[in-house]
Amino acid sequence: MPVSLSWLILTLATAAAAEPAATPSTSEPATSEPAPAAASEPAPAPTSASEADARAEQAAALYGQRKYLEAAQMLEELWNSVHEPRDLFNAGLARLALGHRAHAIRYWELYLQQPGIPEDGREQAVSRSKKAQAAATGVLVRIAPSSVAELGAMLTLTRVDDDKDRRPPLVFELPPHAPEFTSGGKTIYVDPGKWQLKIGAPTYGTSTRDLTIKPGGAGFVLEVALASDPAFRSATFQVEPGEAVAAGATVTLQRMVLNAEPVPCPLDGHGKCAVRIEPGDWEVTVQAPGYQRYVEKVTLGAQPTATFAVALAPSLTPPTPATPAPVEAGAAPTPEAPAPPPVPERVPKKARMRLSTGLIVSGVPVFITGLAVAVHGSNVYDEKKLTKVANGDLVPAMRMRSAGAGLMGGAIGLWATGLTAEFDVKPWVWWTELGVGAAALLTGGVWSGVSTSRWNSNSTSTLVCNNNEGVDCFTAHRLASGFFLGLGAGTIVGAATGLIVQRFHLRPSRVSFAPTFFGGQTGFLVQGRF
Repeated sequence: MPVSLSWLILTLATAAAAEPAATPSTSEPATSEPAPAAASEPAPAPTSASEADARAEQAAALYGQRKYLEAAQMLEELWNSVHEPRDLFNAGLARLALGHRAHAIRYWELYLQQPGIPEDGREQAVSRSKKAQAAATGVLVRIAPSSVAELGAMLTLTRVDDDKDRRPPLVFELPPHAPEFTSGGKTIYVDPGKWQLKIGAPTYGTSTRDLTIKPGGAGFVLEVALASDPAFRSATFQVEPGEAVAAGATVTLQRMVLNAEPVPCPLDGHGKCAVRIEPGDWEVTVQAPGYQRYVEKVTLGAQPTATFAVALAPSLTPPTPATPAPVEAGAAPTPEAPAPPPVPERVPKKARMRLSTGLIVSGVPVFITGLAVAVHGSNVYDEKKLTKVANGDLVPAMRMRSAGAGLMGGAIGLWATGLTAEFDVKPWVWWTELGVGAAALLTGGVWSGVSTSRWNSNSTSTLVCNNNEGVDCFTAHRLASGFFLGLGAGTIVGAATGLIVQRFHLRPSRVSFAPTFFGGQTGFLVQGRF
């Protein structure tokens, strides 16, 4: 153990009985005699181990003269410049002699985190820290929201009583996924007086709390909810399939500006990750062993949150090349067959998702309207039947019910084509759905025409029904024919829209000429058909 450390610990051990209740008013010598010139302004950092030891000896001498403030400041300077755990331990002793328990506890907490400290020093730090904590007030700081744990937080505690009692601020750094985020919070110990606590986290605004601690005050819980910084956006990614996530899928974002650094987005076990980044254009890269690399440009604008779904496709090339057969002497080696080129998408995924969402969403009001019209028509039909009116007076209600059934059929046709639009299908799939819609439309038209002709010729008794007869049977046939008419019309509209969108993306693109900034380089990008 260095002479300065052993001397300082010995001095404290022998003087412990004389200073059980050290306070700034009785222990700080600056009020009774002027401080030396060397202690009145920050001393230059030591340039060698011998100079650091000499400064430590000087701090020990100041402590022996009860100049605890000058000793503490010198030891703190030594710790910041040399980073010797000995100085941090002794700075805690000097601060404790001044009555600055919050600083002493924090210094010993940092001291116990240092590697290679001696066992006797560890025992003394633990013992003295417990005694100081018992005399201080514990504040349990809980930080919300839970997403702060992904980024980490910084707590800065500053004494704000008056200008005379100047103490260095205490910094508590909580790294990402620190245990304090899940164990109930971070406990900081504070002396009586007025303090200011600042809590900040990356991409979140800083929260400031004023604390007034009374002597002998009980500990309490401080709930702090950090607000999102409006200059950042939250982007969430969902990667599928689960096999790709299990294989080690990674998500990386890089802003499309000069000298931009990549930003990782760690995935959880369910293939989901979230990151807070600045608005603008970003290139997203998702890759996993055995799967094709996915690269897409995303734009974060005015919306505070954005969600993206990525489905990785299996790699078209085998993961490990086959061992070639031995070649006989003098024989020409057989050239390896080139790997098949990747199949390009007919329609980009973003366009497919927009088309699918548009078709499905557009079918919702159509279905609701059709249901309302059909229900209203059924009510009118039942009321008129109870009054035993003529069959001709039932025609408006029948038409209303048929119209409602047709609207509901049209909504179902839009929903069916919307589900198809999610997949990068071949053109013949759309043509098939177009044919199905035309067949349904033709069936509904023929059915409606036949039933209407039976009604006009007063031969509704020839219509086949299992549970109805007469006018009720005719009404059931009109409902079914109206449904098929709507189903065919909705399917034709959705399939035709999907075919138009697919042809738009399959047509040859025109030549475009634009500047580009990417990968630390600038230039011009020419795209099109040559």
